[in-house]
Amino acid sequence: MRQKSVFAALALTTTALISPQLCAKELHVFGPSSWDSFAPGAPEDVVKKVTDDLDAKFMAKFPDVTQVSHDVRGTISDGLSRLRNAQLAGDPVDVVVCAANPVNTSYARLGLIKPVDDLVEGLKGRFTPGSVENFTVGGKVWGVPLSAVNVTTFFYNKEQFKQAGLEPPKTYEAFLAAVPRFKELDIIPVVHQGKNAWMWPLYYMSSLAETTGNKQVELVESILKGTAKFTDPQSLEALVLSKKWVDDGLLDPQSNDLDEDAMKSVFYSGKAAAYFGGSWDAPAIKANAPFEWGVFKFPQYEGQPGHPVAFGGAESGLCVSSTSKEPELAAEYIKFAVEDAQAGPLLEPLVPIATSHVGVSGSTDEVSKDLQSYLPADKFLDWVWPRELTETIQRSVQSMMGGSLSPEQAAQEMQTKLDSMVSSGYKFGE
Repeated sequence: MRQKSVFAALALTTTALISPQLCAKELHVFGPSSWDSFAPGAPEDVVKKVTDDLDAKFMAKFPDVTQVSHDVRGTISDGLSRLRNAQLAGDPVDVVVCAANPVNTSYARLGLIKPVDDLVEGLKGRFTPGSVENFTVGGKVWGVPLSAVNVTTFFYNKEQFKQAGLEPPKTYEAFLAAVPRFKELDIIPVVHQGKNAWMWPLYYMSSLAETTGNKQVELVESILKGTAKFTDPQSLEALVLSKKWVDDGLLDPQSNDLDEDAMKSVFYSGKAAAYFGGSWDAPAIKANAPFEWGVFKFPQYEGQPGHPVAFGGAESGLCVSSTSKEPELAAEYIKFAVEDAQAGPLLEPLVPIATSHVGVSGSTDEVSKDLQSYLPADKFLDWVWPRELTETIQRSVQSMMGGSLSPEQAAQEMQTKLDSMVSSGYKFGE
């Protein structure tokens, strides 16, 4: 009996000594690319500080968590393969810092992340209009927004517009009427970073919103389901309207020779009066433009049923990995991170025009106020198109704007690619 009691006492003592270790947990946060971090784009020391501060506060609230590790690296183009490879290799992945684009085009449909409807349901009222919708695919929510908000917009040189006798144009026709005056001033009305193929569909998307009566997502989904085609009138008309920017002399036909830096150099030097991009460019323009500048929304085409929209909104969020061994803890980390007290410091370094959070305000300068009037933004259509098709659309629109394809040929290229995908087994939503 005595010997048995000694062993029992030793067992209890040993259990007491090791139980904290058995309860200890480590959380693994994965960033598929170097941009999938907290405060993406901020200096490295700023990213590290806001991340460390968040983790320290979380571990103080959940003392059984002894470490939060972060694996954030790689290019945006390699993000999908990096996440898939990590999961296939059995690497621990709990929370995924996720951009809305791959959430819509890949992560959800490939089963790399879990739905978070219940989590978001408990956070009702926290997010700005459109933010949760940007992470909604197939009727389910796959990511919790934690993001600066961006919108598509034109940037313009106020002095040059004044010289041309032009106010920020609300219609395409008003913009077009100023072309002769811009030519007299030897100023290009609009320039574009045409070498970057992924930027060209912004013209097509913006035109499609107007030709469809603002039902561009519905048309795209019909095309993907096979009940409509890219060659149908509304889509073809959007391509025709896009090409008119070049044919009418508004958009520089040499834009396909310019990357982003070259385009901005042309704009900053005063050789071009405007360009179409996104509010993510505002900090750089503020720092580099030697003139007074402003913004205006994509203009209205005369006779089209839809009104102009801006594309964008919340672009980053937090997802639960489908391979997480600690999904409940991952959900707690996300819930904690998106509280206003944490979201504010995480988003502040981005100097956003607005954020995904009602309780975290954006900038208050005049340009930001103008951009805030565009909200809520519409979902980018390349978040709806499958990735393989998006690449064809980018190249087709780029070639069309460069003059090597007609709108009809571009539409047919896009439809041919989709038909090929369908014949190989593609089904919308799968």
